[in-house]
Amino acid sequence: MDSFKEQIVKKHNTSRDTVTKICIMVASVALAFAIIFLVLAVPKWAVIGIFIACLCIYGGYYLIQNLNVEYEYIFTNGDLDIDKIIAQRSRKRLATINITNATAVGKADDNFSVRDGRTLVFASACDPEADDYYIDVNNKKLGETTLVFTPDEDMLDLIKHHLPRNLRNSI
Repeated sequence: MDSFKEQIVKKHNTSRDTVTKICIMVASVALAFAIIFLVLAVPKWAVIGIFIACLCIYGGYYLIQNLNVEYEYIFTNGDLDIDKIIAQRSRKRLATINITNATAVGKADDNFSVRDGRTLVFASACDPEADDYYIDVNNKKLGETTLVFTPDEDMLDLIKHHLPRNLRNSI
């Protein structure tokens, strides 16, 4: 029997994301006004200055949109693919992990820490109401890897069936 499940998790804005968005907005508007005031001194460059000021505003908008992140988890017969979707316009594969090669698994609570020398793949929703889980695995491309993610109950059940026998009760 084949196992297949897709899940999309929207990353919640943290306080750091909010501060970053505010700084980008302020910087792009301030740069646009500075360019407009500089162009007022030389009227023959006014059209180019207004165009560059509009580009500054659009650039700020584009950067703010890039902070809207979603993660897609695709589980297929023991393989878990993690994709990062940025502003619903670009997709990047973060990792492909074979669950049967897991060495540790559990909830990523306050006591959780990544051991030195491990690659961290952080694909969590940053939602205080949802539980984050971690999986330690040896990956061909990334080496020793720790994945932190926010699966739902259906995804956890599928993953649990493909874990090594000694780790199934860890979730």
